[in-house]
Amino acid sequence: MGFGLGAAIGAKLANPKTRTILITGDGSFRMNMNELITASVQELPIIIFVMRNGSLGMVRQWQKLFWGKRYSATPLTDAVDYEKLPQAFGLTGYRVQSLAELENAIDAAQATGKAAVICCEIYIEENVWPIVPPGDTIENQVTEE
Repeated sequence: MGFGLGAAIGAKLANPKTRTILITGDGSFRMNMNELITASVQELPIIIFVMRNGSLGMVRQWQKLFWGKRYSATPLTDAVDYEKLPQAFGLTGYRVQSLAELENAIDAAQATGKAAVICCEIYIEENVWPIVPPGDTIENQVTEE
């Protein structure tokens, strides 16, 4: 968790002419969101999609699927405003709740020529597939509930 933003920055530096996007959960993004300053200082036009479900999503999904819905330590109850946060770094942020809003935010983000954060509100019960069960191998991934 938290690897995505640094990886996106590295990818953009290694391939400056290639469009670079990051799709990450809100829990993961929060681990290294301070790297927005690097994207700003280096003037890297990375688009960051934060899937906001207010939870450490992968851990919660494991707890749901493999541990009988015994949820522990997964809610993100403090209020991070992902639309305003990028402004602290001289960047832009957007909050979307529909496909039309998403399309408009992508167009606006690309037009800035800078890094941008697009916060996508998603339902907490949405799952990510495939998923590898705890302690298992990639050969035994689960592809549906």
